[in-house]
Amino acid sequence: MPACPRSISPTAILVVLCLTLVGCASTSLVNQWKSPEHTGPAVRKVLVVGVTTQPSVRRVFEDEFAAQLRAAGVEAVPSYSVITQDGQAEEAVLEKAVQDLGADGVLVTRLVKQEQKTEVSPGMYRPAVGMGFYGWYSSAWMGYYEPPRVYQYDVVTAETSLYSPPQSKLVWSGTTETFSPKDVKKETAGFARVIIDALKKQGIV
Repeated sequence: MPACPRSISPTAILVVLCLTLVGCASTSLVNQWKSPEHTGPAVRKVLVVGVTTQPSVRRVFEDEFAAQLRAAGVEAVPSYSVITQDGQAEEAVLEKAVQDLGADGVLVTRLVKQEQKTEVSPGMYRPAVGMGFYGWYSSAWMGYYEPPRVYQYDVVTAETSLYSPPQSKLVWSGTTETFSPKDVKKETAGFARVIIDALKKQGIV
């Protein structure tokens, strides 16, 4: 009888599918927490803060996240438009920006880690089967061997937290994983939709 092919892990299958599609990437929410003290009302105006030392990444991220929030009916302002300096701002500068805007929420996203993972799909061999000399000869054309395949991809883990001023109380926090990110603007749009969907389900926005 033909040898049965070994099973391939679900993650390997996902990697194969995503590598087959150009630009495929996805973000999933792997953990979240909501303050039991928060009972509403929903947040209506948010200052979006991207924590990064790269000015261009910060601007693209904040612009796209703010755009997704506005599409969801939440007034949102990128922090770079009111805090023009790059890098970490002083506490007083951030507090003044929030106060001047009249924001009732500050959303902060930071990178936790970036890992390169490897998946190996095992090789597969299907022998030829036949009766008699010609049967074996004929079936040999249908037997095949598929060598093992190795896939490498990046997984980015980020933490997003929503604070309520002026006491700076933590209202919600979530951890996400983004599979094989390539384009900051494109990935931020999907990333933001995942976060906003979670905040909506919790009644926060």
